[in-house]
Amino acid sequence: MRKYIKCCSFALLLALPLINAGAQTLPVFPVDGPFTIPPVLPPLPPVPLPTVSSAAAVSTAPFSFETAPGVSFSGQADIAALLEGAIRASTSTVDIAVYGFTLPGVAQALVDAKERGVAVRVICNDSHLFSTRISEELQLLLDKGVNVRSLRGVGRYGIMHNKLGIYDGRLVSAGSFNWAVTANTANSENSIFVKAPHAIDGYKKYYEWMWNFARPAAEGAGEPVKDYGPPPEDGLRALQFNGMLLPAYSFSPGGRTEANITGAVNFARERADIAVFSFYSTDIAQAVVNAHKRGVAVRVLVDRVQASQSEVGELLIKNGVPFRWSQGFAGKGVMHNKYAVLDSRLLMTGSFNWSVNAQENNFENMYYTMAPAVAEAFEAQFERLFSKAEAPTLEDLRKDRALYRAAGR
Repeated sequence: MRKYIKCCSFALLLALPLINAGAQTLPVFPVDGPFTIPPVLPPLPPVPLPTVSSAAAVSTAPFSFETAPGVSFSGQADIAALLEGAIRASTSTVDIAVYGFTLPGVAQALVDAKERGVAVRVICNDSHLFSTRISEELQLLLDKGVNVRSLRGVGRYGIMHNKLGIYDGRLVSAGSFNWAVTANTANSENSIFVKAPHAIDGYKKYYEWMWNFARPAAEGAGEPVKDYGPPPEDGLRALQFNGMLLPAYSFSPGGRTEANITGAVNFARERADIAVFSFYSTDIAQAVVNAHKRGVAVRVLVDRVQASQSEVGELLIKNGVPFRWSQGFAGKGVMHNKYAVLDSRLLMTGSFNWSVNAQENNFENMYYTMAPAVAEAFEAQFERLFSKAEAPTLEDLRKDRALYRAAGR
């Protein structure tokens, strides 16, 4: 049934002709055929080109929504300080949805915002809130009366895995960056400030959708949920990538994120740089292999520990796909990014690991943009990470997997 739904989704999603190319069927955009872009797709309003943050800029410049850096990477910028700055610059509302939370300065900024009259709402992962080891930062929010709710994913294994903030309804922070100390000091992470009104509107709808399912902290932990129904979608799908129409955002559980990623990789023509913490989706992996076989310059970077648990690495190596693994930026931590840059033009980033669990069970988000400065910044970061990473052999993968299983993990 899942495969059938995917096929139907792609037929409606792409609505483009196909040509047979030997052993593969490749989607193409007709050059002289009858296809035209429907007039119901108006151009999005212009968005200022984002800037890449630096540690120096964070420490010396006051935060403002207008000049907030569009792109930040751990090890190069103090992302925690940027998040704190966004909260302190907010005057009316702050909506947060975070998986883990151990940033003292950000916690205090949320408390201070509440006390100066800002409407603060926080959604956190159910098991992080109802734990004997609750973080001091989450406990501070509860003690100070911040409006905190918990949310769990679908079934036994689903989690609320977002890492996002919405500030005064005018700015969104997203990306892979967990709101945790290790994300700022050890892990390879990314954070992006979204200023496009259309995308912000989508994230606001998603937040309200989650909030309606979330439970007030005083009500305790929730029971497993079988289905939340479809999340909000971007009906405009105005991003045109080599003939494929993509959204500005997509959400889980459910939604079309896995299909969007697979389709975008299928439409890539020149190169695909992929940095993903957890890569388990065989559908996306096969699309990556197919792209490599048709001549796309594909490179894949994953976290070493996660690679030892997945069969995808072995599939990619066997098919000749350049594949490397690494850890965090300081020689410790994890490679926690979840992004891809395709043809040096399209960026896809968010909390969404490339896995069935992220697609079907977790609360996740993915942001899509073709802003040149954003794609360029992420591609440059990929070059830095990939150049320092190691290229494992099949034997290395199997050895790590055996060690992992022997440890009983």
